[in-house]
Amino acid sequence: MKKFFLMAAVVVCALLVSVTLLARFPVGMMNRSPKEIQKIGIIMNGSIEDRSYSQAQYDAIMEVVEEKNLEVICREKIAADENFITIAEELIQDGCGIIFCDNYLFDIYLKELAAAHSDIYFMNASGTETADNLSSYLGRVYQARYLTGLIAGLETKTNEIGYILACLTPETIRQLNAFTIGVKKVNPEAKVFVRRTDDWNDSEKAAAETLILLSDHDIDILTQHVNPISPLRVADERGVKIIGNNYDNHELFPRTYLTACAFNWKPFFEARIQECLEREFIGKHYWEDIESGLVYLAPVTELVSPEAEKIAEEELKRLISGEFDVFFGPLTDIYGAEQVREGENLSDQRLLYDMYWFTDGVVMES
Repeated sequence: MKKFFLMAAVVVCALLVSVTLLARFPVGMMNRSPKEIQKIGIIMNGSIEDRSYSQAQYDAIMEVVEEKNLEVICREKIAADENFITIAEELIQDGCGIIFCDNYLFDIYLKELAAAHSDIYFMNASGTETADNLSSYLGRVYQARYLTGLIAGLETKTNEIGYILACLTPETIRQLNAFTIGVKKVNPEAKVFVRRTDDWNDSEKAAAETLILLSDHDIDILTQHVNPISPLRVADERGVKIIGNNYDNHELFPRTYLTACAFNWKPFFEARIQECLEREFIGKHYWEDIESGLVYLAPVTELVSPEAEKIAEEELKRLISGEFDVFFGPLTDIYGAEQVREGENLSDQRLLYDMYWFTDGVVMES
């Protein structure tokens, strides 16, 4: 009888261990060893040759996979619609164990895919959704935007700065506001005139909106938050100074380029891919600050004055130290209403989800 109870206890313990392991590793993951991840899928909303947001990520992933001897299957210019799921399923059928994406509008489909494929790791830049096998991530680009705003505010001679924007979301408004806060900090008389394309990847629309902006105002510095670099090309052709984003394109525009807020994705992707290979992946939302190096202020060119460069460097040190962040009050919106009280700093919750106001100095034109 004692032997029977002992055997029963062993069986119960074994079942408990099995349940614990299944809870930690879904069924598909239990049957996969790290070495079986040999292919990585990439789904890009933009172009991998845009010299901007999508290419910055693609190039970094390719560097990592080449070093780790992994294969890549890439799909670019993919819309955020039901066809996205079909494309992702095809990558999974082709053997991709990790799938990287690059658009917050993919979030809704990735949640569905992550639930259906517990043995696949999904990662989405600019998204905010998470699951056991889904992470979202981005850098605190607004910090680098703020630094470029300081430079723009000090370098403008007309006090009229242009900004081409894709659409209105907390992310885009946050970056626009951060840029304008930087401008106004060093130049209270300056204004930032904004036109919107309502599309992340429409190069012709971005160029057309830039032409309108330059025609209607005496703009001498222009920046953008769209994927195509056509606004920079239009401004460069007209001798307007430019500030890039996502990617350092200084070599393309030697006459007009000042600096850029840019990404260095490789260390981040290297860490995430290694976690997948070692089955140490944790589904979470990453929002890396400028200290991490994921986002950075590109080296300023010789067109930037020593004074502007010095002030940007000093503010960068303050951001890295953690003693200061961009949205530190008091801050008012374009109607004069107080949005951030004196001595207060905006929480990540408000920064990520609740920014639907424009700071003083922003002039929305479309």
